Amino acid sequence: MGIWDGVNHNSVASADSGFQEFKVGDNEAFIKSVQQKWSQSDNEMLVITFANDDGAEIRHYIVDGEYKLQKLKQLCIAFDIPFGNQDVQSWVGKRGIVVCKRGKPNSNGNVYNEVSFLRPKPGGSNVNRSSANSTQSQPQSQQNHSAEQGQSDDGFTDDIPF
Repeated sequence: MGIWDGVNHNSVASADSGFQEFKVGDNEAFIKSVQQKWSQSDNEMLVITFANDDGAEIRHYIVDGEYKLQKLKQLCIAFDIPFGNQDVQSWVGKRGIVVCKRGKPNSNGNVYNEVSFLRPKPGGSNVNRSSANSTQSQPQSQQNHSAEQGQSDDGFTDDIPF
């Protein structure tokens, strides 16, 4: 059997190109893989590959730096990963929504969609939702007491009288 067996105009023309792209907007997806790597700037990073049921894949990068914690929190909330879970292999298979936007042209002038942000599936249960909305979990009497004293419930206390 050789490389050219079964190759003709019709067989090549009818073959699936294999390239699928996440569309701009919401894409239901699952985590296909998570790898720990080094960025071009020599910072540690996570490379998360999301896939959808149509075979499209897109990568999302969380680099050690200024926005690391915000991106990790967004990932945990969107894909129902407990905060602080560092067992990245346990993340594989979790589902959520990957919101994509049109990317910038690369060095060849090609433009591909990129991850804009992540969010949970509508109506899904999430282990982090109660802690993400901690102000709603305060007892009503405590919220009313703060309002009666002229204090806001934003956690900031100001003792200046004006």
